[in-house]
Order: sequence, then structure tokens, then C-alpha cells
Amino acid sequence: MIDITLTYIRDSLNQHLKNNFTLTENKVVLSNLVENDGSSSREVEDKVVLFLIQLDEETSLKNSRGRGGISGGAFAERNAPLFLNLHVFCCTNFRGPNYIEGLNYLSAIVRYFQQNRILFPAASLGFSNKIEKLSFELCKLNYDQMSNIWSSIGAKLLPSVLYKVGLVVMDDSPISKITPAISGTNENVTN
Repeated sequence: MIDITLTYIRDSLNQHLKNNFTLTENKVVLSNLVENDGSSSREVEDKVVLFLIQLDEETSLKNSRGRGGISGGAFAERNAPLFLNLHVFCCTNFRGPNYIEGLNYLSAIVRYFQQNRILFPAASLGFSNKIEKLSFELCKLNYDQMSNIWSSIGAKLLPSVLYKVGLVVMDDSPISKITPAISGTNENVTN
């Protein structure tokens, strides 16, 4: 689910940038900014880089029950769905004379999420119907938090923005119990 969600966001942003800047190539890539050995990745040069930095559970929905009706009036029980928030980082990796181009793309992305605070991926042609709705919330980071993130990534500071993307539903748990429907009546019941 996480990969499907991030791929959908990447594709949506690429389409938005193509429409606004008459681009023919994709400018948004879903990738690490830095390779595991600490070297800079070639595939992210002059690109907008999108990557996951954290995920957490949406605790306000934690106590929902995993029970639903099935055929014949019976009930199926399973583990409750897991509602996730993804913290997605988006940075522009443009250097030298292309720096301003990267800032233009970052501005367009912020405008896109401002205009589309909620997206409905299931309505998209050919997209998995397991994700009904995604919401986007701009996260504010102070200088210490920003410094910690860039230190953890192992890269130099780049123009960037962090969004909290909620609610990605993980609901693939198997049925653990089936409770049959009550059938028939007992006519010998006394008052």
C-alpha cells in the first residue's frame, strides 16, 4: 500500500508539472536522495525527489472494530484496519543555473497540494481501489528538526517541503472468526 500511495503521488505531481510547464519528461522521482554508501545518486540530479521519511498510526481511529457482514447475515471478524499517516519529503535537487527552475517546481507542488488537499485515488482510471482518499497537510519544521532530518539523510540542505499524507488503510488481515446468523425462532419462549 505504501508503494502504491507514493507512486500515485509521484505520478500526480508529474502530470501537474507537465501541464503547467509543458514538460515532456518526468521531473518528480521516487527515490532516496543519497545512496547507502553516502554518494550522490545520478538519477536525482535536476529532479524533484520524493521520499518517505516516517510513517505513524492515526490513533484517533485505532479503536475501530474489524467486523462486517457477509452473505446469509453472518458476521466476519478480523483485526481492525491499520490507518497510517505517511510523512513525505519533497525536495528540489537543482544546482547552479537550474536552481530557480527547481524553486518554480517546488512552488507548483505547494500550489497543487493547496488546491488539492484531498485526493481520491480510487476514482483514477486503473488505480487500486484499496485507497479511497488521501489528505495532505503541510508540516512546519523548526530549524533544529530540519537540521536533524538533513543530517539523517546525509545530504546538504535543499529547498524542500514536508507533507503528512493520511489515511492509508492497511486492511489485509485474514478473517479470524465467523459468527453465523441466528435462524429460526423458539416458540416455547415464556414471558
